[in-house]
Amino acid sequence: MPNIYRLAGVSAVALAVIILFFTNTVDVKYQWNRFAQSRTGTSPSGSVAGGMPLRIMFMGASVTRGEVSTGDRGYRKYIRDNLTALGNPVNCVGFNRFGDFADNDVEGYGANRIRQLRAHAAQAVPYLQPNLVLIQVGTSDCFQKDDPINILARMRDLVEYLLEASPRATVIMSTVLTTPNLEFEPCMRSANAQIRQAATDLMREKKPVALAEMHFDQGLPRRPRPEDIGNDRIHPTDEGYFMMGDIFLEKIREVEQKGFLQYPADNGIADDGEASREVEDQLKEKAKKEHPLKA
Repeated sequence: MPNIYRLAGVSAVALAVIILFFTNTVDVKYQWNRFAQSRTGTSPSGSVAGGMPLRIMFMGASVTRGEVSTGDRGYRKYIRDNLTALGNPVNCVGFNRFGDFADNDVEGYGANRIRQLRAHAAQAVPYLQPNLVLIQVGTSDCFQKDDPINILARMRDLVEYLLEASPRATVIMSTVLTTPNLEFEPCMRSANAQIRQAATDLMREKKPVALAEMHFDQGLPRRPRPEDIGNDRIHPTDEGYFMMGDIFLEKIREVEQKGFLQYPADNGIADDGEASREVEDQLKEKAKKEHPLKA
C-alpha cells in the first residue's frame, strides 16, 4: 500500500507540471495572438524589395531583447512575422538567443550601454554579415549615467562600424523611449537629440541609414507614452512593444523605397532562420576563437 501512495503522489506532481507547462504555453500564444491580430493589415501589401532575403540583426539592450513582454518576444517576433507574411525570407542573426520563438537570435544584452554593444558588434557583425540592422540602445547610458553628454559620438562610431564591417547593411537607428521616471526623462530626451543628430549627419553623407522615432514628444502618432511603459519604468508593455514594431516596419518600407536594401552576403547562412542554424553556430564558435570579446 505505501508504494501505491508513493506512485500516486509522483503521478500527481507530474500531472501538475504538465498542466502548468501547457497552461503557460497557451497563455503566451493567446496573449501574443490577441495583440498581433489586432494589427492585421497595418503593413502595406507586397513583399519588401521583391522578396529579398532579410538577414536582420536586432541590436540593443533589454528593450531589444523584449524583456518583460509576453514570451520575451518584444517587437522582434512581430516584425519577423509581418515580413514573412509579406513573402520575405527572414533570418534574425546574433550571438545571443532570447525569447519564446524559433528564430530568436539577437545582438541584445541586458543593461548594455552603447560602448558595450560596440564591442559585441566587433565580434559578431564581420561573421554574420546582416543586411539590415535595427538598433535600439541608449536607455542604459542614461540610467547608468555613462557619459550621457557624448552619446552622439558613440552612436555615430557604432553605426559607421556596422556599415564598414557589413558593407551590404542598411542601418535603422532608433531613439529611446520615454520613461515615467522623472529623474531620467531629461537624459532620455537629451540622448534622443544626440541620436537624431547622428542620424541626420549620416543621412546627409548619403549613408544607408534611417531613423525610427520612438518618443512621443515629436508629435508623431502611435508612439509609446508613459502609460505604455511597464511598472519598472523602463520596458514597454506589450502594446508599447507592438507600437515599436509598427514604427520599425514603416522604416523598413522607407529604406526599401530609397533603394538602400541589398542582398545579404553569401556566407552560407540560411535565408530562413527557422530552417537551419548550423552555419550560424559554426560562425559563432569561430568568432569566439578568432575575435574574443573585448569589453
